Order: sequence, then C-alpha cells, then structure tokens
Amino acid sequence: MAVISIVGTSGVGKSFLVKQLASMECLPAFFEGEEGTIPAEVLADVFSGRDPCDRWRWFHERYVLTLERAREISDGGIDCYVDGAVMTEEAILSDEDKKHHAALMNMINEIVHLRSDKTILLTADETTLKKMILARGRESEDLDKTLARAIRIQDEFIRLSKGEKNVIVIDRSNLDFRKEKDLRSVLSKIRN
Repeated sequence: MAVISIVGTSGVGKSFLVKQLASMECLPAFFEGEEGTIPAEVLADVFSGRDPCDRWRWFHERYVLTLERAREISDGGIDCYVDGAVMTEEAILSDEDKKHHAALMNMINEIVHLRSDKTILLTADETTLKKMILARGRESEDLDKTLARAIRIQDEFIRLSKGEKNVIVIDRSNLDFRKEKDLRSVLSKIRN
C-alpha cells in the first residue's frame, strides 16, 4: 500500500486536508503538529536567525518518526496519509542562509530513503494564503514575515516538483476542504 504525503507552504491547508481525507477513507494519518503540540521555543526559533540545523532539528526528527511509522503501516497493507515529506524539508531548508547549505543537505540525505509513494503538493495564490494564515490565528506568527516566507517556500516546492513523477500539484485557491465535492475532486486525483 502507499504512504501519501500532503505538502505545501505554511497556511495552505495541509493538516486539515490530511484530516479530512483520512476521515473520508478511514485511514491512519500523521501530522507535523500545530501550535500547542510543537514546543513554543521551537516555533519562536523559526524566525530567530540561529543556526538552521539547530532550529530545524525538532522538525527533522519529527519527519523521520512520522515517515518511518507511516511506512510500517503501509508495508502492513494499509494506505497512510502524512502531513509533510522529504520534499518539505528540501523546500523549507532552501529558504535558509546558503552558507549552511552543506549541513542542511546532510540532514535531508538522512531521510531520502523515506520518500513517500505519492506526494500531493498544495499551492494557493497570495490572497488565499494570506486569508488562511490569518484564519489559523497563530500567536507565534507575524503575518508579513510568514506570508513572504510562505510564498518563497511555495516557489521552491513548485521548482522541486517539476519532473517528479509521483507528485500531483493541486491549486487549492478555489477549493474548500469542508465541502464534499472538493474533497472528492482531490481524492480522485490521488487515486488515479
């Protein structure tokens, strides 16, 4: 069976889509985490300017754990949804200072063997991203910084997805993941 990862930039709706699809199909799901489940000091560090390897170690270890567990489940014959993937690290870490590139690539190389069987890349226009970032209301986020960073990272996701045969790009700007018809539309793309 398959590990199906939902990826995309901050605020695009990955976690909610994973929850909705897993619920529709009665399948297990793993999540990166939200405010309250991610340690406050980790969230505060995202814009700190500290060494990116130190800042992103928590997320990296989280991806390793979730992707390993998802693989165990899928190897047992059950599809599994995951919020995030190896591509997530590649896209996010690309936004860091280039002087740390080699060290960051070493982190990514540690998990390359954990690539998902199918990856859904959610994208959105700037207006939709801004609205969604505001709607989630995270105290740790500065809207302007978060939106600018989200757009840079989304551009990198799009660049990384080019030529990848197991990546499906879905523009969710006009999709509402609370509506069955929109969920079924996404699901049909995943299952084809």
